[in-house]
Amino acid sequence: MEGKYSIELFRDGGEGASIEKILLRHDSLTAARVLYKAVVLNYAERLIMLCDKARVLARSDRPETMPEIRMAQKGGRRDVRFARDE
Repeated sequence: MEGKYSIELFRDGGEGASIEKILLRHDSLTAARVLYKAVVLNYAERLIMLCDKARVLARSDRPETMPEIRMAQKGGRRDVRFARDE
């Protein structure tokens, strides 16, 4: 498994219960954020973390850490923008 950013699924019981598995890894932070949002929707009752190696970037149990995705039309192409990046 390669990739700087990982999306981690925790066992029932949350953080203290340990990681069940790493769902995916990606080298692009933009792609990792989009994938993280999709994974959180699919595992609504579970703790999901988006990590940069050992640093936690977002946690599903803390909505304030959820990346806000906005689609912007720019010069005939669509760009993905994140509220924190603006």
